[in-house]
Amino acid sequence: MRNNSLMALTDRVRGTAFRLAAPFLLAVVLVASILSPAFADNSRTCPGRDILLQLRKTDPALYGTMLDAASRVDNGYSIFWKIEKAGTKPSWLFGTMHSNDERVLKLPTAFHGAFDKIDTLVLELKEIAEPNTIAMELLKHPELTMLPPGKSLDHILPAEETGQIAAGLAKKGVPIATVLRMRPWFIYISLLTCAAGQGPNDKYVLDRQLAVQAARNGIDVEGLETPLEQFQAMADLSDDLTMKGLLESFRSPYDVNDITETFVGLYSTGNSGLMKALVEGLSDDKATDAAIVKRIVTDRNEVMAKRIVPYLEKGNVMMAVGALHLPGDHGIVALLRKQGFTVTPVN
Repeated sequence: MRNNSLMALTDRVRGTAFRLAAPFLLAVVLVASILSPAFADNSRTCPGRDILLQLRKTDPALYGTMLDAASRVDNGYSIFWKIEKAGTKPSWLFGTMHSNDERVLKLPTAFHGAFDKIDTLVLELKEIAEPNTIAMELLKHPELTMLPPGKSLDHILPAEETGQIAAGLAKKGVPIATVLRMRPWFIYISLLTCAAGQGPNDKYVLDRQLAVQAARNGIDVEGLETPLEQFQAMADLSDDLTMKGLLESFRSPYDVNDITETFVGLYSTGNSGLMKALVEGLSDDKATDAAIVKRIVTDRNEVMAKRIVPYLEKGNVMMAVGALHLPGDHGIVALLRKQGFTVTPVN
């Protein structure tokens, strides 16, 4: 039986995988940055509490358990890697965070030394410099964002849960009438104001910053996925599952700002293993969270690891994708090694 402190923590952050996975989809983050002013309060300050820091103070034993789990995550100790293969020039793998937080934008000296010499930058999305184009692509596929004709949230939910959704949205300044036809995952991303990079500065999220800088340097910019593929990953999650995640997000005392603050702190130290351990470890519903992680992270790892190979065969490339895609035995580092590449951390 789990101890009481662990039960208390998981009760607070239940629905972790859904709530954390959405902000790791670059297309979702970019569209959320466009949509959120229409749905939220458009606050320019996004204070958050570091969940791990609180856990370290209130339950050192559980905090130690999480650190131990993170230490067992393969390749979870770096966000910057060198990729080599005999007969080709070296390339690089860099884990990003889709945020414009100053701590995220502060990159190590070794990164700049590599970035300034590459021929090609390969991101999750080539279209990152044109967020409005990405949003228009989503609008072409209403089946991804809207419930089927004749259905609405108040028809498919019990009255009690409809009331809970209405109350949660009201706290965000969103009348439920404006979202009754939306699929739950789309309602959720519409509320990701601060997670969408609308923090206290006006800089682009890191991935877009890299794309802009690459273009200025005459570096080719390519993409590993299409915006539609990323939206489809969220839409593939069932409405029942994402509705549970939406409800839990309203019940939890930890909001998206707290989650973002926690991950920014981990990202700043390069601790992708603990990022992965948090996504997968703080839930009572392991089967549901595993299904979410598989579709949002693992399945996409497989696709990106295959699509990057032609670029790596040419050499002198930087692959820059969300840091959560790097660690683990199904992460991109491990998958590239299986394809014959030598991948080593750059400290």
